[in-house]
Amino acid sequence: MMPTDNALFLGLDIGGTKCAAVVGSADGKIIARNSWPSNANRGPGPMIEELCAASAELISKHSKIISIGVSIGGPLDAENGIILSPPNLQGWNHIPLRDTLHQRLHLPVRVEHDAAACCLAEVRWGAGAGKSRVIYLTCGTGFGAGIVLNGEIYRGAGGKSLEIGHARFREEGPEAFGKIGSVEAFCAGASLGKLAAWKFPARWKSPPTSEELATLWRSGDPEATEIIYINAHAVGEVCANLGDLLRPDTMILGSMATHLGETWVEMVRSRFKAEALPDTADCPIRPAALGSRLQDLSAVVIAVATA
Repeated sequence: MMPTDNALFLGLDIGGTKCAAVVGSADGKIIARNSWPSNANRGPGPMIEELCAASAELISKHSKIISIGVSIGGPLDAENGIILSPPNLQGWNHIPLRDTLHQRLHLPVRVEHDAAACCLAEVRWGAGAGKSRVIYLTCGTGFGAGIVLNGEIYRGAGGKSLEIGHARFREEGPEAFGKIGSVEAFCAGASLGKLAAWKFPARWKSPPTSEELATLWRSGDPEATEIIYINAHAVGEVCANLGDLLRPDTMILGSMATHLGETWVEMVRSRFKAEALPDTADCPIRPAALGSRLQDLSAVVIAVATA
């Protein structure tokens, strides 16, 4: 179905903490939105029922919706819309989400990795506009990478999502994504507390929250400052590796760039420039420009790309 000027698009943002159903336009305007807690411990069945109910309600109210886009964490087979056991979604083991939603809602459905969806949204409407080769790093609950080349999402063989968080980063460190010392263990926003408990076990018997660490860092606490430093430099090193490998036009940083601000971003840039090849080090590293709208628009843009 070819979109018309007044066509609308339904985006579903599925996460371990919250889910949202969003109606948007092709130019990135949000028309309607409904969100609710994921309660992911229940497994996929109840969550999918809620997604279908929320979607059906919005479709009944907005007759010009012509396609559905889904943004969800990996691993997944985006080509076939099959979810492959994301660590934050208990029981989502080989779930044929695309086909299930299509059968229930009777509209074209496309499923994409959340980092890839965010990257495409930033290319369409944000910090990657006008760029041909863009990398987006989530820097949030997990640490995912999305790549858009010439306006198209890059996927791995068999439609598989890119899973940089699982890569080995250090031989020692906290555990994330089932691996000690992984990229996610050092770079994800949600891993800050794990880093603190690993680095300073005498002070933190159990991991503090990321918010607690950020508050301590802003107050000048030396141990919290070291944790933020370790994290930012780890992100900068990952940026350098990706930059040297892929030579992007720009790299975009997600959640922590917003929550921790320009001081954190400058630490990432400093480490990137120190580690990358000289002709890579001039690649701009920017915070995501879409701010609080990014998660919603990441799902909507997949629906737009489907039509």
